[in-house]
Amino acid sequence: MKTLFIASSISLLMSFGSVEAQKIEGRLSVTGLRTDTRIKETTVADFYKAFRDGTYKINFSYKAENVGKRGLVVFDMKTTVKYNGKIISESTRSNWPWIPVPPRDAPVGVFVPIEAFDLIPALQKFTFDMPIPRLYPKEADLPLPKGKYEVTLQMIGTRPEGLAIPPVLFSFVVQ
Repeated sequence: MKTLFIASSISLLMSFGSVEAQKIEGRLSVTGLRTDTRIKETTVADFYKAFRDGTYKINFSYKAENVGKRGLVVFDMKTTVKYNGKIISESTRSNWPWIPVPPRDAPVGVFVPIEAFDLIPALQKFTFDMPIPRLYPKEADLPLPKGKYEVTLQMIGTRPEGLAIPPVLFSFVVQ
């Protein structure tokens, strides 16, 4: 009995030696917006258009090891928005599948549409929730409230779990 236990323990340990850990390396970046960039866009629609036209870009690249045969990872896209230091929105869009684009093959990675994150809806809701002067009806394209906005974008792996890309942080100022 003791011999059987030792033999099974050794074979179990040997099987663990052949298991390789899942690993991803990657980068999420935003171009065109640096710390405290003073943006010229005055409305949420103009800010969205600047992303769509390429003035500001979100790029993503990663490589995956031992994650299926194609390296596909499913991410939750988390967005946190602060206004003058106070959190005004935290949201997560679930289950976005991505196939790796290794940094060496694509230095800037792949383009990530702003729609993958909830930045624009968060700003739009915040703008509508702010007290508005009578000059602007509720249906109008309201100006962004003046102040400092800080944004954190995160990609958190859900399949397989625990794989995450370092978040990207940027801020902009509306004057």
